[in-house]
Amino acid sequence: MVKARLQNHSLVFINIYAPTNGTERKSFLEKVGTVLNGCGDDFLFLGGDFNCTESFLDRNHAEPHPASQHCLRQLAYSHGLVDVWRRMHADNRQYTWSRMSEGRISSARLDRFYCFKHHFSVFSSCRIMPVGFTDHSLVLGEVAVKNILPKSAYWHFNSSLAQDNSFRDVLRHFWLGFRERKSDFTCLRQWWDRGKVEMQLLCQQYTLNATQDTRRSIKDLEMEIVELEAIGSSTRDRGCIETLQSKKMALASLLDSQVQGALVRSRIQDLTEMDAPSSFFFGLEKKRGQNLIIHSLLSSTGQEPVEPGQIRQRAVEFFSSLYESEYRRDDGLFHEFCGDLPRVSEEANSQLDRPLQLDELHAALLSMKGRKSPGVDGLTVEFFKAYWDIVAHDMLEVFNESLASGSLPLSCRRAVVTLLPKKGNLQEIKNWRPVSLLCVDYRILSKTLASRLREAMEQVIHRDQTYCVPDRSIVDNVHLIRDVLEVSRSLDVDTGLISLDQEKAFDRVEHQFLWKVMERFGFSPGFIAMIRVLYCDIESMLKFNGSLCAPFRVRRGVRQGCALSGMLYALSLEPLLSRVRANVDGLFLPSFYRKIVLSAYADDLIVMVRSQRDVDVLSNLTVLFNRLSAARVNWQKSEALAVGRWTNGLPVLPQDLAWRRDGLKYLGVFIGDEETEKKNWLDTLEKVDGKIQKWKWLLPRMSYRGRTLVLNNLVASVLWHRLSCMEPPSGLLAQLQTRVLAFFWDGMHWVQQGVLYLPREEGGQGLIHLASRTAAFRIQFVQRFLTGPADLMWRDVARCVFRRVSNLGLDDALFLTDFKFAKLNGLPPFYQSVVKAWALFKVEKRTSSESLYWLLREPTVHGARLDVSAEAPPRLTAALWRTRTLLLQHVVAVAGPDLTGAEAVGSLLGIRSTQAAEGVLRLWRNRLSTRERRILEDYGQGTEPDSEDPFPEIRLVAHLGNLDGPLLRPAKTFSLQAVEKKTLYNDCVRVLNRRGLSNRSTSVWADRLGGDGARPCWRVLYKPPLKKRTGDLSGGSYMGLSP
Repeated sequence: MVKARLQNHSLVFINIYAPTNGTERKSFLEKVGTVLNGCGDDFLFLGGDFNCTESFLDRNHAEPHPASQHCLRQLAYSHGLVDVWRRMHADNRQYTWSRMSEGRISSARLDRFYCFKHHFSVFSSCRIMPVGFTDHSLVLGEVAVKNILPKSAYWHFNSSLAQDNSFRDVLRHFWLGFRERKSDFTCLRQWWDRGKVEMQLLCQQYTLNATQDTRRSIKDLEMEIVELEAIGSSTRDRGCIETLQSKKMALASLLDSQVQGALVRSRIQDLTEMDAPSSFFFGLEKKRGQNLIIHSLLSSTGQEPVEPGQIRQRAVEFFSSLYESEYRRDDGLFHEFCGDLPRVSEEANSQLDRPLQLDELHAALLSMKGRKSPGVDGLTVEFFKAYWDIVAHDMLEVFNESLASGSLPLSCRRAVVTLLPKKGNLQEIKNWRPVSLLCVDYRILSKTLASRLREAMEQVIHRDQTYCVPDRSIVDNVHLIRDVLEVSRSLDVDTGLISLDQEKAFDRVEHQFLWKVMERFGFSPGFIAMIRVLYCDIESMLKFNGSLCAPFRVRRGVRQGCALSGMLYALSLEPLLSRVRANVDGLFLPSFYRKIVLSAYADDLIVMVRSQRDVDVLSNLTVLFNRLSAARVNWQKSEALAVGRWTNGLPVLPQDLAWRRDGLKYLGVFIGDEETEKKNWLDTLEKVDGKIQKWKWLLPRMSYRGRTLVLNNLVASVLWHRLSCMEPPSGLLAQLQTRVLAFFWDGMHWVQQGVLYLPREEGGQGLIHLASRTAAFRIQFVQRFLTGPADLMWRDVARCVFRRVSNLGLDDALFLTDFKFAKLNGLPPFYQSVVKAWALFKVEKRTSSESLYWLLREPTVHGARLDVSAEAPPRLTAALWRTRTLLLQHVVAVAGPDLTGAEAVGSLLGIRSTQAAEGVLRLWRNRLSTRERRILEDYGQGTEPDSEDPFPEIRLVAHLGNLDGPLLRPAKTFSLQAVEKKTLYNDCVRVLNRRGLSNRSTSVWADRLGGDGARPCWRVLYKPPLKKRTGDLSGGSYMGLSP
C-alpha cells in the first residue's frame, strides 16, 4: 500500500494478489476490508489479481469458490466500491486470464481496478490489453484528478437559530421594521427578495456576535476563576470561595451551551433522537462521498478539456442548451393527438382556481421534511416552520401579487441545479442527472397547487399511467407486466413488450405545449395561469464543484424538485399514450373485460404489440409526437422482449433494436424467465451484509430500539419493493432473518425471537419479521385484487392465473372457498405464496349476499357457503366437478331461479332419484336467506346482474389452531376491505410465530410484582451520550433477565 499527496488530495494505492486457495482468499479479503476502513474519503485505487469474480459475466464457467465471491461482493458493498472496467463496459465480456486444461479453455476477468463510487469520475478510461510475457492481460486505467477545493456554494440558514428565543425577538423586531418599508420598492416581489437578503445578513451577524460574546465570556470567567482560586487558597475567605463556585457554575453553563451547539451542528436536536427515526440517527451510517466532484468531462467533439474553467463551461453549455425550446406549433397534429382527451369536471375546476388560503400554505409547509438543501436564498424548511407566524401573512400577500402579475420574485424563479451521477461513463455530461434545489417559499406555493391538482388527476389520466395519481402504485405496473408474461407463456400467445426509453424526459417538456394540453383537458384558465407563473422567466444556476455558475434561462422542462413536476409530466405525455391505446391492438384474451396496451410509470413505458402493424404504428406515433412536443424516444436504450412462438417471424423493430427472449428490468425489478427473475435476488445477502457492516462501529453503544430502527428502516426496507411483487428463492428470507437477529442481539440471544417481532405496546421490540411482511404483502395483493378500483389494470390477467388454482376455473369467487382444499400445481411462485398467505387466516362465512351478481357466483364446492357435500348424497362433489357445476349460476341455469327443477338437476349430475335431486336443491335453498331467494325471483323476471357490484365483505381471523396464550390473545376478526397494513402484518407475525408465543407469559415481572395485569411495553433509559459512553437498560431486564 502506498499513500501519496497530490496538491490538496490524498491518494491511496493498494496492489493486491489474492491467494489461490479459497479459504485463504476469503480471510485475505476480510483483511483488505479492515485496511479500507482507514481510507476515509481519500482517492482509493485498489487493483490487482483477486483470483475470484463478482459477476457471471466475468467467467466462461461457474465460480469455483462461491464463498470468496460472496466475500468480495460484501467488500464492495460495505465500502462503496465500484469495479471500474465493469462500470464502463456494462454487459461486455472480456477476460484477463486464460488457461487450457483437458482440451477446454477456462477464462476469467481476475484482474481489476476498484475505486470509491463517488470518485469514479476521475477515470477517463479503463482497458484490457494483452501482453506476451504472462498468462494475464494488462488492465490500464487513465485517471485525471483536478485540484478543486470543496466549499459551500452559498449560505445556508443555521438551524440552531430556530431554537434560539433571543434570535426570535431580534428577527421579529427586524421584520416589523422592514415591513414598514414596502412603499420603498416598486413591487412586493422586490421587497420580498430584499427582505430575504437582509435576513441572511441578520443571521450571519447574530451568529458572529453570539459566538464572540460566548468566547469572550468564557475567557473572562477562566481568568477570574484562576484569580479567585489563588486568593481562596491563601486567605480561605468564605465569600471568595462562594464567588468561585458561582463562577464555575457560570462557566459550566457556557461550556454546556457550546456542547449543545456542537450537537445542533451534528444535526441532533434532542437526546431522544439517538433512538428515534430522525435524520440525525440515520446519518450515523458510515458513508463516503458526500461532496461529489467532477474531475473530467468530454466536450461535444469528444475532446477532454484540461482547465477546471473549461470543464465547468462544458457543463453549463450542455444544460443551457438542453433547456432551450424546440417547440414548433402544428395545430393539425395537435388536434390529432389531443382531440379526444378527457376533461376535468366543473366541480374540480372550482376547487382548482380558488384564491390561495393561509391554511393551505401552512399545511404545505408542515408536510415538508426538514434538513434538506435549501434554494439560492439559503432559508430552510426549519426557518419557515419556526417563524411562520412572523412571515406568513406577508408571504401570502407576495404570492397573490405574483399570481396577479404573472411573475414570481427573482429568488423563486432561480433554481440551483445540482448534478447526481447516473450509470454509464461519467465523463459524458448526459450521464449526470440535474436536480433543482428550489427556495422553500417557491416549494410552499408549488406544493399547495400540487395538492389541488392531485385531486383532479384521476379524471384525466388513464388507469395504466400510475405516476402521481392517488390510489395508484408502482407495484401495479410490475404486477401487470409479470402476469402478462406468465399468461402469454401459459396460453402460448404471441406477445411483444417494447420498453421505450424517453430521452431526458422531464427536461424536454415544452411549456407552450403543456399549457395547450392542459386547456384540452379542460383545466380552467385561472388554474393554468397559476401554473404558468411558476414557469415564467425561470432561470437555473449550475452548482458545479462547490461553486455557482452564472444563471441561464430555462425555456422548457419541469423541475425535478418541484412538487408539481410529476403531475405536469404525466399530463404532457398523456396525448401520446391515448393515441397508442387507440391505435395499437395490444393484448386481448376472451376472458378479458378490456384490452391491455401499455403500462406507464412516468416515463417508464412498456407497450404490448402483437404484429408488425403494431410496431409500425408505435414507431410512427413516436415520430409524430416528437415533432409535436419535442419528446424523444432513444431507441438505442430501449428494449424489446418477445414471448411465444411467433411462427411467422418476429416484427422488425425501429433502428436495429433487437428482440430479447429472456427478460428485462422494469421499475427496478427483473421480469421474464426463471433465470432473469433470479437476478432480483443476486447479491442480496452481500448487500444486506454490507449495509449492516456500516453500522458495526456503533453497535456496542446502540440500544435495542436503535438497532431495531436500523434493521427495519435501512436494512430490511431495501427488500420491500421486490418482495411486494416477486417471490424470493426458498431459504433466502430465513438467511436474512438470521442476519437481522445476529445484529440485534450482537451474539447474546436473550429472548425467544417470536417475542421480538411483536409491537412494542404488546411486549415486543417491533423488530421486522421478513416472512410475516411478505405474507402481509400477499394479503394486500388479494385485497387490491378484490376491492381495488373497478378498472384496475392487472385484474384481468390475475384472474387468468387464479383460474388455475385446483383447476376450478374460478377467479374472484375463489376467495369465497376454503383454501385448505387448494392445489397449487401449475401456479407461478408468486401466486403459490398468495394462496399460502391466504391460508394463514380463516374466512368467516357470510349469511347472505345483497348483490345478484355475487350471489350467482357463489361456489358450490371447496367449503364455500353453498357447499352442501357434508349433508348431501355421496359423490355429489364428484358430480359437480365432472359437470363443472361449480357456481350457483350453473345450478340456476338448470334448476331455475326458484331451484325447483329436480329432474333437470338429476339428469345433469347423474342423480337417478328425483327425490334425491330434490333433497340437494332443498339443501341449497336452505342455505339461502329470504332476501337472497327474493333476489333470485327478480332475476327470473328479467333483472340483470351488475358486474360492477363491489365484492362481498370478507371477514378474516388469524388461524392459530388450538394454540393459546397471553401473547396470542385476542385473535380479532377484521374486514378485508378496511384492514390496515399494520394490523395485517401483526396478525401474520402471530400466526407464523404462534408456537413460540403460545402459553408464554408477557413478563415474569407481572407475577413477581403484582399489578393490574396491564400488558408490558419496552422502554429505554438514557444516559447523555456525550457525557458517558453507556448503553441502555433495555428489554433484556424487562423480560426477566435481571434478578
